[in-house]
Amino acid sequence: MRWRKILAGMILTLTLSCGLNAQKWERVGPEGGMVVSLEAGAGNEVYLGTADGHVFASDDRAQSWELRGRVGRRLDAVVTRIVVDPRESNRIFAAVWYQQPGTGGGVFESKDRGRNWSLLGLPGEAVRALEIAPARPDELVAGTRTGVFRSVDGGKNWARISPEDDQEIRNLDSLVIDPRDPQVIYAGTFHLPWLTRDGGKNWKPVIAGIIDDSDIMSLRLDSTNPSRVYMSACSGIYRSENQGTNWTKLQGVPYAARRTQVIVQDPENPKTFYAGTTEGLWVTRDGGESWTRTTSKDWVVNSVVVLAAADRKTERVVLGTEGRGVEISDDAGVTFAGANRGFTHVVVKQLVTNKRDNGRLLMIAQRSASELLESRDYGESWASLPLTAINRGKPSSLNADEVQELLASPWGWLLRMENGQFWLWQESKQSWKEWKLMLPAARATGGKGRASKFEPARQLKPEAAIAFSQNDAVVATNLGLVRCRESGICAHIKVFARAASVRSIWVSDAGRDMNVVLDNKMGLSSDRGVNAVWEDLPVPQDEVVWSDAEESAAEKSIFLGTSNGLFCFHQSTGSWQRIEGGLPAGQIGKWLRSSGIWAVSERGGALYLSQNKGASWRRVDRDGERGRFTGLVATSTGTVLAGSQSEGLLRLEVEKPAVANSRN
Repeated sequence: MRWRKILAGMILTLTLSCGLNAQKWERVGPEGGMVVSLEAGAGNEVYLGTADGHVFASDDRAQSWELRGRVGRRLDAVVTRIVVDPRESNRIFAAVWYQQPGTGGGVFESKDRGRNWSLLGLPGEAVRALEIAPARPDELVAGTRTGVFRSVDGGKNWARISPEDDQEIRNLDSLVIDPRDPQVIYAGTFHLPWLTRDGGKNWKPVIAGIIDDSDIMSLRLDSTNPSRVYMSACSGIYRSENQGTNWTKLQGVPYAARRTQVIVQDPENPKTFYAGTTEGLWVTRDGGESWTRTTSKDWVVNSVVVLAAADRKTERVVLGTEGRGVEISDDAGVTFAGANRGFTHVVVKQLVTNKRDNGRLLMIAQRSASELLESRDYGESWASLPLTAINRGKPSSLNADEVQELLASPWGWLLRMENGQFWLWQESKQSWKEWKLMLPAARATGGKGRASKFEPARQLKPEAAIAFSQNDAVVATNLGLVRCRESGICAHIKVFARAASVRSIWVSDAGRDMNVVLDNKMGLSSDRGVNAVWEDLPVPQDEVVWSDAEESAAEKSIFLGTSNGLFCFHQSTGSWQRIEGGLPAGQIGKWLRSSGIWAVSERGGALYLSQNKGASWRRVDRDGERGRFTGLVATSTGTVLAGSQSEGLLRLEVEKPAVANSRN
């Protein structure tokens, strides 16, 4: 499939009159992100699964990572479990469920260590657990939303081994198979643990000693005594000495950390267990009698693997976390260090650039929590920007999760919050100040024979549309369109003074030219809003996403991003035309127009580039970059930075198009 894509891209490049040459994508950070699953492979190899179908791999004991491939084509595929074939290390399996409700998932297979994947079985099933029988490697058992399934031929064929209409043995979260007898299978559901001793013909709940209605998130058999079972549930960690006949609740892990995602036994020190919880990593070195937390309680640990000692060195404990990415320990889990080189899987919610300050970027990134990050070197390095705000002389704190929009104003960064407030960054004070918009008090001239009327100062309520010139801001408010200064003092823009339902604004750097989408029309002004001419829109107003304009000596071109494609208006012709040339008429997302490069993203996750001002386009995101783009920035060196909702910050190096030789 990948080779077909490459071949198709090569053919397209040759057929376009001014196509793009080779592109090179690079992940530039921030490092880390959400890890859903980890699994040790052969030798020094470790595999990592994400919540969008990607599989990363490390061949140096989790020290550094490379993106291997994507499981399937969907962007919402949660790789909840990775299993390596014990007989053939190149072959790995993945348990997958899709985040979109009702769409299922499946068991996927790779025969080349995660580079290429195919659906192996259980299409339409949301697979949440997967295990290989230690005593019979051809036998796989999968736990899904609807029950337990087994394959005895390496995944080619599957059969349900739990009752089809059973209301209890469903919504599986965990499985474990007895290494002595593959007929003995434990299954953990959203509700209770279950056991079969005859390969699924008969099941019974094993609940004596546990708190009822416990979500069974992890099951582990003691490597020295498979009759001893460890189980994690929302009510705590339990141990059974008799195959689940009776359970004892282990003390030491507090109630607050009861969401134990995974329990892993140290293969060389069998009394040592690692419990990954929503409040850090807990370790026991006496078989569960006592526990100690060895990380910060702020860590959410989703997965744990213990790598055998290599070259006579110590074992390595590897954690997969919700936001910090990968953490490793070489002292049996006492201390940890980040190991995310090559693993960039941060959610970039928004990305903007300050065109007046070369190289300066601002993003909202989500790792374990949302944070505001700033770069002053086009994304090479990032630092947290404080969220301290000064309100009426008193310090307070803003919440990054409540930032609705990042903006680059002429005076610095500007945050629009969900409650409608604006906050302006004060570089000298390293804090935010509320930007309140006001119409000053004024004396309105009365009509003939009437006294002038005094109008008091009024605070304005900003609406969605806003644009900036070099010196001021043009803002849609509850009292019409206004032009505002850094102080927050605003004045009505004459021709749009009573404008309501403004959809989009564009203003030139000098501030004279303006395009305003409102009332299903576009108003064009070239005199700072004193006068305007009106043009029809090519689509209904509610389909408009943004507007932009390009000025030249010959004519002015206006661009409109819509949910039905990209449109251009030339004043010389007075009409709109959809831009095509390989660009589909889909939902337009982010837009970049710089010298030599135009770029546009589709809301569904594609990125298209043009190097001939829109005459022809080429899709440039590959499988590894597929995802919804949340910001596009052109650098001074001709590269494109793309913020991704799943891949972090990506950099695309675009080669200049070759110039064809002319013949006399």
